[in-house]
Amino acid sequence: MQLHGAAALVTGGTGGIGSALVEALRAAGASVVAADLPGTGADLDLDVTDREAVAAAVAALDRLDVVVANAGIGVAGLVEDLDPDDWRRSVEVNICGAVNTVLPSYERLREQGSGSIVVMASLAGLAGTPLLTPYAMTKSALLGLGASLRPEAARHGVGVTTVCPGPVDTPLLDAPSASACAATSRRPPARPSRRRTSPTWWSRRSVGTARSSSRDEPGCCGARAASRRA
Repeated sequence: MQLHGAAALVTGGTGGIGSALVEALRAAGASVVAADLPGTGADLDLDVTDREAVAAAVAALDRLDVVVANAGIGVAGLVEDLDPDDWRRSVEVNICGAVNTVLPSYERLREQGSGSIVVMASLAGLAGTPLLTPYAMTKSALLGLGASLRPEAARHGVGVTTVCPGPVDTPLLDAPSASACAATSRRPPARPSRRRTSPTWWSRRSVGTARSSSRDEPGCCGARAASRRA
């Protein structure tokens, strides 16, 4: 689809990848609403865990062509040191937040017979990431969301793409070594050395999927590229 003149909504729009996505979409000629938590300087104050608020926000948009479900959090630590709230919050934001964003957006795009949904998952959802287990678990769920919705949405002219960034140079990637390991004073499980990419690199790739998303769009765009850079 043409991004020039399109209207886009990006959740988590002020974070590392989110802000880069907003910038890239605007550079492509799209009108973008960056949604994020109050106090983050977003165009729209929005907590994706509030289902009714998200539905109302989607309904209030004058136009909607592209939706990027990007909001997410990462809780760092060894599994034995995490408490139930860490798991609950990860599920609420990363899984429920994505569902809350995708469902009303899909309904609107389905009714108009066109549009693109981009679900921001992670290579961690494919390969796992020690010290970020709740994050990896929830991102794996998003792979299932995108892969399952894609053929249904294609019948209505709506493209669905799941993007799987590899290690990105954001504070999340520093969390395990900077906080979890220091707090536990234990040696973390070994992790393969992975080369970091920038949020800008992934935002451009994600914008490309929104532009080309169609009935034949393959699912995990980005996973292969991330593997090459591992």
